[in-house]
Amino acid sequence: MKKLRIVGLVLSCFVVLTLQAQEKYVIVPDAGHMVLSGTSNTSDWMLKSSQLEGDAQLVVKENSLTNISRVIINVDAETIANENNKRMSKKAHKVLRADENPTVTFFAYGFSKIGNGPKKIKGNISIAGRNADILFEFTSRIEDGVVWIIAESDQAKFSDFGLEPPEDFGGAIKCHDEMKIQVQLPFMLPDEAQSN
Repeated sequence: MKKLRIVGLVLSCFVVLTLQAQEKYVIVPDAGHMVLSGTSNTSDWMLKSSQLEGDAQLVVKENSLTNISRVIINVDAETIANENNKRMSKKAHKVLRADENPTVTFFAYGFSKIGNGPKKIKGNISIAGRNADILFEFTSRIEDGVVWIIAESDQAKFSDFGLEPPEDFGGAIKCHDEMKIQVQLPFMLPDEAQSN
C-alpha cells in the first residue's frame, strides 16, 4: 500500500510538472502559410494561403522544441489560391466547396522519431467538411523567440475528403488524386506577439 502511495505521488508530480512546462503559443500573423500542391496530366499546380489563425500548446526547453501537446490552425478556404492564376483559384474554391465549408483546419499533436529518420507528427486535416488523419514529417527551429514548425505530407488525396480531382477545359486537364499538404507555422508566446 505504501508503494502504491509513493508511485501515485510520483505520477502526480510528473503530471503537474508536465502541465506547468506546457505553454500556449499563438500564430505570428502573416508570417506562415499552408500550401496544397500536386500534379495534373499537363503540369504541376499549387495553392497557398498566408492568412492563418490558431495556437499551439508547446514545451520548449533550452531553445529546443521538446513536445507538441497540440497545434490547431484555421484557414479561410477563400484565401487558398494561386496568385498568378485566377482561373485556378476560382476552380479550387469550387472543388474545396468553400461556400458551404469556409474553413480548412489543420490539427496536430505529439511527435516521434525512430532511429535517425525524420520526425513524424500525427495530423488531422478538415477540408470541405470532411476529416482525414494524415502522418506528417516535420522539422522545427527557434529563431528570435519564434518557434517554427514545418510539417508536410504527400500522403493526402482529394478522395480522402470526398472530393473529385479537379478538371479543366472540358476534361483536357485532369489533376491526379494525390496532393501534398505543407504548413509552415511560426509561433510566439502571446505577450511577445503583442509587443511586436
